[in-house]
Amino acid sequence: MATSLQRLLDDVTARAADASGTPSLTIEDTVGALGHAGRALRRLAGDGLDAQAASRRGLLVAHLGASCQAVATLWPATGGPLTDLMGAAADLAGRERPPVGRAERRAVCAEFAAAADQCAHLAQRLVPQATVYEFDEVRRLAAAVERDTLANPPGRAAGAVLDRLIPVTRVPVSFTGAQVAAEAAATLVAAIDRADGQGGLALREFRAVTAAAELSVRNIAAVAAALPGGDNGQPWRSAAIAWQVAGRATYLFEDGHGAPRTEVTNWANLVPDALHRDLGPAAGIDASSLRARGDLQELVTACQQVANQIPVVADQLAATTLRWAKEGRLSASARDLPQMEDMPEQRVRDVIAGHRVIASGQDLDPLTRSISRAGSLSTALADALNHAGPAGPPMQPKLAAAYAARIRAPGAPEDLVRQARDVEHALAASRMPFQSRPRPQEGTAPGI
Repeated sequence: MATSLQRLLDDVTARAADASGTPSLTIEDTVGALGHAGRALRRLAGDGLDAQAASRRGLLVAHLGASCQAVATLWPATGGPLTDLMGAAADLAGRERPPVGRAERRAVCAEFAAAADQCAHLAQRLVPQATVYEFDEVRRLAAAVERDTLANPPGRAAGAVLDRLIPVTRVPVSFTGAQVAAEAAATLVAAIDRADGQGGLALREFRAVTAAAELSVRNIAAVAAALPGGDNGQPWRSAAIAWQVAGRATYLFEDGHGAPRTEVTNWANLVPDALHRDLGPAAGIDASSLRARGDLQELVTACQQVANQIPVVADQLAATTLRWAKEGRLSASARDLPQMEDMPEQRVRDVIAGHRVIASGQDLDPLTRSISRAGSLSTALADALNHAGPAGPPMQPKLAAAYAARIRAPGAPEDLVRQARDVEHALAASRMPFQSRPRPQEGTAPGI
């Protein structure tokens, strides 16, 4: 099952807190974990936790990191489960450096501080006959970091970074289709981030992602609708149509790249393919078919993880459209672009002649709005699935809380209804009959 930075740190904390259940834990393993925590904390402090370069909060976290690393030198490094888990968490925190801001780094620091506190407490129990001042210092500083976070919380949205799923390079063959989809969705988000750092998505990749989101959301919405309380006409039922509209909005444009298949298109295609293998067509998903499954809890949990990634993907695509609008990477027929107030004379001549022009600025506003609608409705779908039985509490609680706060904000329910209505109108305006997009062949995406 896909995991996250939060779950890695929770596992460290739980194992350290219940050392009686894990007698194999050693002092060497415990201080090794503290060393990795120190590495992560010092890196996060160095990246900045406040607007000021050398803030009191940043110095406190850096001091905690240094104390953790000092403790790690008191015993030889032998490795072990705590060391491995904390090391993986520290590596992941390092990989997350570019996309996160100061508030997110503060949220991550608080979780590392809590895990370090528990490891230091375990170390004190493992060597009760020794008086090691450094353990007391780690616990004192960790408590100070946690108190600061409680007094000045970074916010629910900031904490959501801890629930980002960890990308994989290869999916275990023993996984179910829904579990494969969850892993693929996590890796797709990472692949888009990498593409953004290498010049941005190509239009072909963008279309592949919107098509994959449409097909995935169609299946996930069918699961949500079949669960108790799901069949009540909620706006999220229009999320798949919103992605369909967003995909169609790209067909006005060209970017001049006949790019080959990339990791973005490969991972994007795998998400709906894996869901389809496990669930079959969306039209065949109903309450009775779900009740007949012996793995319903695992299925809903995996679908939650996929659903929680879709709004993240929408945010990434929205950023891409803004980048295209600023940089003028796309072209389109002048006749197909939105009308302007005070249209320049050259644009008027291009419209009359039917010329292709560089699309920039407000030319991409309809595409940006369509992605925004798809993201909002997908957030509502993720929220519905996060609170649906029988999976129990959400597997990504901080991300679920951030989505819930967004969906329940003043005016948000009415805005979702309006966006669902706008999606239906936009689909009708495309002058194409409403129908589900046909299922692509394995490893392909429609319209690509």
